[in-house]
Amino acid sequence: RGGVDTFQQCSSSSLSGHSETMKLSLFTLLAVLVTSASAFAPTSMRLHRAIKANSRAPRVAPLQMGLFGKTQAEVDQMEEEMKGMSEQERLNYISWKQTNSEADVMTYASLLTCIPLGYFLWLGLLADNGADI
Repeated sequence: RGGVDTFQQCSSSSLSGHSETMKLSLFTLLAVLVTSASAFAPTSMRLHRAIKANSRAPRVAPLQMGLFGKTQAEVDQMEEEMKGMSEQERLNYISWKQTNSEADVMTYASLLTCIPLGYFLWLGLLADNGADI
């Protein structure tokens, strides 16, 4: 009988240990969920207003004007073209113009690169090296 009593005591203490561990893990899980959910909430309305004030549509920067940028006449012409557009249409138009100018630059750069390559191919294939074959 002594062996049976020892087994019952051991299993009951083991069961209470699992119960405590389960309670502790549930509490930890709940604390993690509450903490992570509060991480996504805004901390204050002042921070929200500051973010909202700084996230307006980009305009043509005055630093782009000058030697390599747009002149004032070009900026005024672009503003005139965008006169009746909504904010999203303006952003799309500015993005389209920028992409278009970048594509033009890449095209001209590749054409300029092809000129020496074509010359070297012509030299390699058609030039006479003076040897009689």
